[in-house]
Amino acid sequence: MFRELGTTEVAKEFQPIDVFADNLDVSKDYETVFDGHVEMERGQAWLATDTLHYNHRTKLYRTDGLVKFQNESLRMTAESAEGNEEQGSIILSGVRYQFHESNGNGTADRASMQGGTGQLKNAEFSTCPVNQKQWRFTAAQIDIDQETGKGVARNAKLELGGVPVLWLPYLRFPTDDSRASGFLTPALGQDSLNGLDFSIPYYLNLAPNYDATLAPRYLSNRGFEIGGEFRYLLSKNAGTVEATYLPDDDIRNIDRYLLSWQDFTAINRSWYFDSDLNTVSDINYFSDLGTSIEETSTALLKSEMGVHGRGKYWNLDLSVSQWEIANPLQPVDTKPFSRLPSLSVFAGKPLKPWLDVGIYAEAVSFNHEELENGNRLDVTAYVRTPVKGEYWYATPSFSWRQTEYLLGDDLGIISGGTNISRGLPIISFDAGASFERIMSIGESSFIQTLEPRLYYLYVPYVDQDNIPVFDTRSSLFRENRYGGADRQTDANQMTFALVSRFLSTETGKERLNLSLGRTVYFVDPRVVLPLEPAPQGSGSDWIADASIRLSDQWQIGVTQQWDPSTNSTELSSIRGDWSMPNGLQIGASYRYRRDFVEQTNVGFVLPVNANWRILGRWDYSIRDNQRLESLLGFEWRSCCMGLKFYVADYVRSFNEPNNLSFFIQLDFNGIGDIGGQPKLFDENGILAY
Repeated sequence: MFRELGTTEVAKEFQPIDVFADNLDVSKDYETVFDGHVEMERGQAWLATDTLHYNHRTKLYRTDGLVKFQNESLRMTAESAEGNEEQGSIILSGVRYQFHESNGNGTADRASMQGGTGQLKNAEFSTCPVNQKQWRFTAAQIDIDQETGKGVARNAKLELGGVPVLWLPYLRFPTDDSRASGFLTPALGQDSLNGLDFSIPYYLNLAPNYDATLAPRYLSNRGFEIGGEFRYLLSKNAGTVEATYLPDDDIRNIDRYLLSWQDFTAINRSWYFDSDLNTVSDINYFSDLGTSIEETSTALLKSEMGVHGRGKYWNLDLSVSQWEIANPLQPVDTKPFSRLPSLSVFAGKPLKPWLDVGIYAEAVSFNHEELENGNRLDVTAYVRTPVKGEYWYATPSFSWRQTEYLLGDDLGIISGGTNISRGLPIISFDAGASFERIMSIGESSFIQTLEPRLYYLYVPYVDQDNIPVFDTRSSLFRENRYGGADRQTDANQMTFALVSRFLSTETGKERLNLSLGRTVYFVDPRVVLPLEPAPQGSGSDWIADASIRLSDQWQIGVTQQWDPSTNSTELSSIRGDWSMPNGLQIGASYRYRRDFVEQTNVGFVLPVNANWRILGRWDYSIRDNQRLESLLGFEWRSCCMGLKFYVADYVRSFNEPNNLSFFIQLDFNGIGDIGGQPKLFDENGILAY
């Protein structure tokens, strides 16, 4: 048995040696012989053997019989050992070793240990169990540094099943969970556009609170790319800087690059700065150099930075933002306006439990390369009187919205003037309730909730056709169905919604969630966006949603938006997940938006046995009659290694052939990966939709 050792703060070179034995012999000059259950301790180092010879003049010792040895990082068994007390060194022969904080183990002809460093000669290393060496590295020398928790193998060969498959002049691996600079595992792939895709990152542990990774990448059809990432964590800020550079792309004949900076800086308890800045060299960057449909389908790239203040009764945000076109199929006039800058202020305070007052103001300077620029000031002041009971609430509200525009000359000509004003009152009433009851379905008991909600809105009509459109979005329960300030809808309408939930009385888990909502128009709305048809019929679309969890393994979700005026479906979504305890996972979805999207998706993870599983994913556009993405993969996992192989086919651009890619990955427990894999799966399963 190996010994559990304590800790000490005394320097190793000043720590005494303690020896325990059944017997000792001092008859020889300058030598003491310890015999029978010999144990020797010095700080964290411990040695056990049958017989130990110690020379008082030379301070050397040697053992007779098998040896057990351990220190801060590893434990060993050896055929023999000899050491120097003064130097604190020991040499062991015929060694078997095991690291404390990892599964790393192996053998060596000789091990030399001194202080926090050591060397293993003619050694092997693996994280497999001793009797199941499915893989191992053999090396002429392995250096161990207990301070950094890293090992370095020199002149190493990788053997799989006893067959040499790879030679490495230098290999770095962890002996514990601490960070250290060194090469990370390489990534290897092949696709029809870029050819061979190979990268080997190098990690720099610069300090406990910041680090960097250099990632050189070779693309056989394009050239050599250098990339890197720098991360920092300080007392008041944290962030990441990322960059890539591919000089003189052999296909495009241009320099390619990506720059990115994310930062959060706390100025004080009330104020902070944040940034998310991104730029690429050209609109084809992601479609050419992306490795998945998620990257290649990137259409717009946003950059934003600002200063923000937060108080108990106020908020202030000052920011700038702009967009880049990042896909050649994205029309230039669809790029959102840049905000250079945007200032928003909110101040509100409850004066009484039943009385809230507040004001919101936003000033924005809009900028666009292809469209006319303009400035907008939007101010809304409100008074609310919320009241509530045990099972209900009601909130009447009155507000005044004033919006002012200062436009350029060209846009002013179109709009009928460079100065445009709009002011109007907004009256609303929001009320809801929540009811519960106990009910049984079969042998199961549930808490059923019934949660109705009514929202009345009145806004008089004001002609707004001369106001330019800078931003817009929509929602049911808002004082404006347009989220931007450029259109304030006229309204005399009632929105109602009904939600019912079924909660298990045993676990509290939600098994069913049903919702239904619609807006009824008492007067037809007249305010619309340019080229937008006026709402038809007596109200908005019906929106229904259902989330069903049949069990812990099954989940189904359905969303439906139906237009009663045209008797047609505007939006439809069906999604389902099935996850079994044996590891089988299936996910499927259907998405439809009239005149825009109709797509299906299926993904699965199929365990074959304890070691093998098959993974697949398939995305298809029914509207375009085109396969968007497909992937088939095989994974093998044992106690100490894994092998993954993927074939992926995905769209880079609708005007180009699909890209065919191959990925091979070897996983060595405790070491890392050799190869690469597509970004289609997470650690817990599949990303089906």
